[in-house]
Amino acid sequence: MKQKLNAGIYKWIVYLLVLAPNIFASIVGVESFPFTSAPMFGHYVGEETGLYLLKFEALSGGEYIDLEPYYDRPESYFIRHFFSKVYGGTGNISAFNGRLSENPEKFQARMNTFFDDFTNYALHHHELQIQKINLKAIKVDKERKPLAEPLLIGYYDIQTNEYKSLYGADK
Repeated sequence: MKQKLNAGIYKWIVYLLVLAPNIFASIVGVESFPFTSAPMFGHYVGEETGLYLLKFEALSGGEYIDLEPYYDRPESYFIRHFFSKVYGGTGNISAFNGRLSENPEKFQARMNTFFDDFTNYALHHHELQIQKINLKAIKVDKERKPLAEPLLIGYYDIQTNEYKSLYGADK
């Protein structure tokens, strides 16, 4: 019986040693290892950190339209997939920055494949004829409200089936 009691006490001591600091960190808002809610491969986002949204717009029928209604999934899922699997990161601290440093030919091939697939999907599922797709970055605040005019960082030309970069490390 005494052994069982000791096992119960040790269990609670371990719980307190592990849980108490984490509960304290959650309540107080401590953001340092090991007490943080930040993802393992994330980086710190402070008051001065620039926040951006990626947007796609298409030239279709002589006018530019927002492509978000044609994603057929939530915008955040679509853009997260595009950024992590196709485009890649641009900062040295990004978990994805290896995408841009591999070689320009592989990057170009990924971009061309993505946009070719997307334009075919838009045509077959939405009957949307696209002549060009612009990729823009928009600086936003924490509520996702634009702080500046969108910056065109590249475009996909349907005639040549090629993505053309206008900015950054992917040139």
